[in-house]
Amino acid sequence: MNSMFAELLQNAEGRYLHPDELESLRAYVEGIPKRVRIYQVLHSKESVLLDRVMEKFQPTLPHLTRRHGILAWERCRRDLGMVWRYCCMAMLLNDEDYLRDKLLYWLETILKSFKMRDECRPAYKLMLDSLASIFTAEESEIIRPYLLLAKTMLVG
Repeated sequence: MNSMFAELLQNAEGRYLHPDELESLRAYVEGIPKRVRIYQVLHSKESVLLDRVMEKFQPTLPHLTRRHGILAWERCRRDLGMVWRYCCMAMLLNDEDYLRDKLLYWLETILKSFKMRDECRPAYKLMLDSLASIFTAEESEIIRPYLLLAKTMLVG
């Protein structure tokens, strides 16, 4: 559930919603069909995005497997896919807190502990740069803030 929506319901317990609260609720509900439609598109094109990112990212780190083992690229793609899916879910819920709380705080710690932030930075830039060539302007615009949040928290 959207954290703002949950807080709104919590604060309004035992009373009617104020007009501004009703307006926030109405705007959230009216946006659901659009977010569902875009979520389905983002889901359907995940492989296209990840393929493009990996194709451009791998040549930039030719020694990654030597440093992090034979499964390094597989893990990289897995992690990028996980970030993408959480970004998509956060967009669907219209809730950046979901993204932060469910994934980013945890993954940020992992990347820092393995000193991977600098190595991973280009991958997130490639994800952002690839949006326009895979998705429509509307789709790119709605997912971009979540992907930017992930990039900022994970790799700076």
